[in-house]
Amino acid sequence: MDQIRVLPPPFAFWHAPFLLLVAFLPFPTAVIGSALTNPMAQTLFAGTMAGIVFCEVALKEVSADGGPVIGDVVQARRHADASWAVGFWFVLSLGLAWVFPYAYVLWFLAPLAAGYGGPLVTRPRARRTDPHDEETPPPGS
Repeated sequence: MDQIRVLPPPFAFWHAPFLLLVAFLPFPTAVIGSALTNPMAQTLFAGTMAGIVFCEVALKEVSADGGPVIGDVVQARRHADASWAVGFWFVLSLGLAWVFPYAYVLWFLAPLAAGYGGPLVTRPRARRTDPHDEETPPPGS
């Protein structure tokens, strides 16, 4: 938030569900604390975490695409890519919870998903170039 110069409407739109999911997080945390290997408890927690992370991704993407980022836009996109990887990691654990009762162990590896999955998400983005990412040549050249 300290890298944002103005608050565009899409940013405010994604910030509301982000805050609602963060406020809801103590409930799935309590449920997972009392029934760790229960697939429904794992699904509830992983789904909430995935929702939080995807709202965070939307906030980062809106910030980078809309231009309100004060700092480095490329770095903001790299952070968004790492968050995409973590969100997909939680979605993966969502499905595995019904097959493998110890799928929650994957949550401890989420930082690795950010570190190694972020660059994997960055590759397709590098192939696509946005017009506002390119440097425009000076007039008359």
